[in-house]
Amino acid sequence: MLHPHGINAHSSPRPEDAFRWHTDVAIGAEIDVVRADLSAGWDWHYSYESTSGELAISLLNAGKAEMLIAGKSVQRTPSEIAIVPLPTMQAQRVEAIDGRYSSVTLTLHTGMVSKVLSATFGNTALEDLNLTPIVDLSTGAGQTLLQLIRASATGLYDGILARSPKASALLSEAALQLILENVPHRLTDRLNRYPPDAPPRYIRRAVEYMRANPHLPLTIADIAGTAGVSSRLLQLGFRKIHGTTPVAYLRQIRLEAIHDELSRPENMLPVSEVALKWGFTHMGRFAAIYRSAFGLYPSDTVRRARGFCN
Repeated sequence: MLHPHGINAHSSPRPEDAFRWHTDVAIGAEIDVVRADLSAGWDWHYSYESTSGELAISLLNAGKAEMLIAGKSVQRTPSEIAIVPLPTMQAQRVEAIDGRYSSVTLTLHTGMVSKVLSATFGNTALEDLNLTPIVDLSTGAGQTLLQLIRASATGLYDGILARSPKASALLSEAALQLILENVPHRLTDRLNRYPPDAPPRYIRRAVEYMRANPHLPLTIADIAGTAGVSSRLLQLGFRKIHGTTPVAYLRQIRLEAIHDELSRPENMLPVSEVALKWGFTHMGRFAAIYRSAFGLYPSDTVRRARGFCN
């Protein structure tokens, strides 16, 4: 079960001790999640094979761990989140406290990581960033990462994200962008520089691309690359010209697509399936956003469409 992440275990149970190790893995389009539980009276050691370009975000629920990252030892506790470029992760030792170790680890795939890094910094390798490996849960960034871990794990295990690649792409990108903007690294100063304004033609090009391709699992990095600007310039340009973010603008385009689809008498899909198809995974929030945009609930749109048909 651990093979997708290139993990090699090096510890063997002692015959006189009780031992239990349970791991389950959910694999998505851009992100995986691994839940691990260990019950044992001794430490457990493992190392990583080559995992080029992947980024792990890990939370301890119980126990403690020690990571060896690029030759440096880093301690982990349940009060922190670990952020580790897997090419730099050499080994990890985990220890059960009061007989239990438990962790949840998200792994962002190489393709997504490379795309976001390229849109943000140009030709930069993940392992060259020197990311700070520990984020305290008491910080705002720590709490936001915690919510992203929980949302991603829930969405992958219940299948929602697998059924909505548009939502999965944006969620994965949001996690990485949050890390790049809030966790210290070698290129942090580059983010703090105030960039020049993006010319309006680049923003128009981005809008045209979004309107032509709302059916694709677009990320902000995709849109920025097509427009010919960095993700940061795209964000700033949208705020200046449209008073909103590219994600919010794309969400409105997809809401319009949902409204058009639900308004067709021939549509037989449930509202939830149409919403998932267009990247909305939380039905309660979706219904509220839809009502705010169109003045009625999605189910009302369906009833009106089918009423006109009869």
